[in-house]
Amino acid sequence: MPMLIPADGFKPGDVDFKPRTSAPAGWLKCNGATVNRTTYAALFAAIGTTYGVGDGATTFGLPDLRGEFVRGLDDGRGIDSGRAMGSAQADAFQGHGHAIVTYNTNLGGGTTPGTGQAGVNQNNASVTEAVTLNNGAPRLANETRPRNVAMLACIKY
Repeated sequence: MPMLIPADGFKPGDVDFKPRTSAPAGWLKCNGATVNRTTYAALFAAIGTTYGVGDGATTFGLPDLRGEFVRGLDDGRGIDSGRAMGSAQADAFQGHGHAIVTYNTNLGGGTTPGTGQAGVNQNNASVTEAVTLNNGAPRLANETRPRNVAMLACIKY
């Protein structure tokens, strides 16, 4: 017998973001809570213990999406291989470097170390093109993040 899809089009285990602070009827917050396997049997059948085993007998865990960015499962693509469904990663910023070139410039017969400016004419130490490492004022924070909008993540039960 095929599974019936509710009138709202969502099935148990579907996650949706809501522009509100409380979960609507038929939904639970994705807040990592432990809930009853019998009360939420259809949801337990859909996600099992992927997000926590609960007490191991009567409860199971909900996903905790509070303050998280969701990343698509690699599913064999090879971009983020080795990750399991429901696994989490800490934040990271890919290592990178900036090269600074120094010149010895001839200033009236003497040799003086340059300042690392690109385009320094070694004959008269004139700067023909300055290096700009930052275009505009950076937005600094205690984390690396893209632009974002906060909404409540909920899971259908």
